[in-house]
Order: sequence, then C-alpha cells, then structure tokens
Amino acid sequence: MRRILTYGTFDLLHWGHIHLLKRARALGDYLIVAASTDDFAVRAKHQKAPYHQFQTRCDMLEAVRYVDLVIGESTWEQKVDDIRRYHVDTVVMGSNWKGSGRFEYLRDYCDLVYLPHTPGMSTNKIRRDLLADAVTVPGSLPNEPAPVTTQLTALPRTA
Repeated sequence: MRRILTYGTFDLLHWGHIHLLKRARALGDYLIVAASTDDFAVRAKHQKAPYHQFQTRCDMLEAVRYVDLVIGESTWEQKVDDIRRYHVDTVVMGSNWKGSGRFEYLRDYCDLVYLPHTPGMSTNKIRRDLLADAVTVPGSLPNEPAPVTTQLTALPRTA
C-alpha cells in the first residue's frame, strides 16, 4: 500500500484544494492530510487567521472522498516524525513550495512530488473577490452589517 501525505491550511476549501487532493490520492492508495492548526497558521506560517477553525477544517477534509486520514500540523519540524509514524511513501505539495528548504530535505525519507496549482484559484483570490463584491453591493440583505473594507487593502494582491 502506497501512503501519500500532504500539508496545508485548507481554509475556505475550494476546487484548487479538491483538485490537489484528487491528484495526490491518485499517486497512492491512502491519503493523509496534515491540516495546519490555527496557531501554526498564524504564528509560523504568517497567514491571516483561518476563517474556519481547525476542527471545522478537519471535518471538511474528512468529508472529501479522496482523504483517508486527517492529522494536525502544529510545527514545521514534525514532518519526519509524520513520515515515520504513518509509513509515508510520498509527500505531495503544491508547486509553490518547489525548492523550499521546508520540504526538500524530506527526499532523504520518502519521495517528494510537487503538483501544479489549479490556474486562477487560491484562497487569497476568493477572499479578495468576496470583499470586492461586499464593497460593490453593500446592504444587499436586510439588517446586514456593513463590510469591513479595511480588510480589502490588507490582502495580498497576488493570486
């Protein structure tokens, strides 16, 4: 049995995530997904706080048919332990991590595969698009609070 492992925050689960998980699962028989804890996403990965809490993201990932097991990712350093504990054959990551010291050293422990991102799809793009829609269509629902437009300028401008 070939075991595959991937890491990510998987906030605002979208087609790009599903596409990655489907392709990762196709590389083996068993897919393990390590979801970043809320603290790790903010403290170590320097991300905006996830919209969905850790347990909710885990529940969503568990509902995806390609995923066999969801574990937590709370440190950069846990990867070798994860590979050993779960008898991982291949770590799969998005191509944005290619060449990164965060993953390249794993080649000493298992295969490492980078999959291309789904064009035009990212969590940051979804956040920007939703904020832009909120700004252009304010008050579309009765008693809806006004959008916090200061968040729009704080988001990165890359996809």
